[in-house]
Amino acid sequence: MPSSDCILLAEDDRDLRVLLQEVLDESGYRVRAVPSGRDAIDDLERPDVRLVITDLRMPGATGRDVLEAVRRQRPDVNVIVITAFGSIDSAIELVKQGAFDYLTKPFSNDELLLSVQRALEESRLRRETAASPARARTRAIDGIVGSSGPTRALLEMIGKVARSPLPVLITGETGTGKELVARAVHAASGRAAMVAVNCATLPENLLESELFGHERGAFTGADRAKTGLFEEADGGTLYLDEIGELPPALQPKLLRALEDGEIRRVGATRSRHVDVRLVAATNRDLDEEVSAGRFREDLYWRLNGLTLHVVPLRERPADITALVEHFLARFPASSGAARRFSIPAMGVLTGYAWPGNVRELRSVVERAATLSEADEIGPDALPDRVRDGSLLRATIYEAGARHLPLAEVERAYTLEILRITGGNKSRAAEILGLDRKTLYRKLQEYGAESNEPPAP
Repeated sequence: MPSSDCILLAEDDRDLRVLLQEVLDESGYRVRAVPSGRDAIDDLERPDVRLVITDLRMPGATGRDVLEAVRRQRPDVNVIVITAFGSIDSAIELVKQGAFDYLTKPFSNDELLLSVQRALEESRLRRETAASPARARTRAIDGIVGSSGPTRALLEMIGKVARSPLPVLITGETGTGKELVARAVHAASGRAAMVAVNCATLPENLLESELFGHERGAFTGADRAKTGLFEEADGGTLYLDEIGELPPALQPKLLRALEDGEIRRVGATRSRHVDVRLVAATNRDLDEEVSAGRFREDLYWRLNGLTLHVVPLRERPADITALVEHFLARFPASSGAARRFSIPAMGVLTGYAWPGNVRELRSVVERAATLSEADEIGPDALPDRVRDGSLLRATIYEAGARHLPLAEVERAYTLEILRITGGNKSRAAEILGLDRKTLYRKLQEYGAESNEPPAP
């Protein structure tokens, strides 16, 4: 940190304040230590302040008051909160509101210095990219497409949690894009490489070795030592997909790695320290898994401090058009793939429920674009399940686009239902909510049926 920069320390406990100032001084930082939150707020006007470290509980102005003042007056400055063990929930809430990190008493000098280093580096990067914020945002959220309310809220939360070293839990149905969210969190964090593993794809004995590594001779076939993913991710991010599948025997080891930053290779007698930010994802309800005894409650609460929920695609149809354009743009111009969907086809896509979420949409778009022989992709190029599942929505979409009268909409929908049912009038009438005689009369009006009377 340049000598002109200053760390503002607010701690009402004199002994702890003196100790922390000494630790920071000896590490080359310039510190201004004050005994109250009010003094810290008053000193925010000093232009050399680059980081604030504040106790959570102080008489008068609390750590929460200090954070609010920093966010209001100096949004370029990060805040680290010091808290007692019993106030961890309050500290996590402050992280959600914009604090960079929290330290739980008693903490080691290394924990303090590591948090300070990260906070200062992150704020430095933010200052350097302030002249081109659009480029910074694009880099951080690469691949997350859409402008619906849920998507905008998700992107905002990614920005809030990315710079914290706390674990992040990403929840959502299969195919919603949880790994994209994880990569966006990592990209905006400024940390080193991200490594990933799916907890559901490896058997328990291999998963332990994959995560924590093993020593030579630890088990049959271990003819050499192996570095685990925790060690590979040192200084970076470890992404654990499907963490709800983590075997119960491994959960205590993961909890220890999160609490202490300590991991032990299989067959080793000594632990190793790692600096890893964990991002985990699951499509399971971990509350239910805890209640059923399949997931440790203490691990769940350690993971659940910062949670990002990815809303299913059926609840954000406003994103579908942007996603379709995004997937089409991935085809090179020389590929011969179609470059757009017709209005009726888009109506089908926006009306379908997408049980497979974004992953299913991408597959449908890529298949249709590849196989379509026309420049414009029509509804016939889409799978039957998609067309049949969104017929009503598609009819409404097309009618609105073409300004069709209500009678024409009714006619098109009735004939399409009859086509789907293979001409089975009883089934078609049931779907339409009509008796068979009324359906027969309508078909005569449409000129789509002979004068043969309906069977009794």
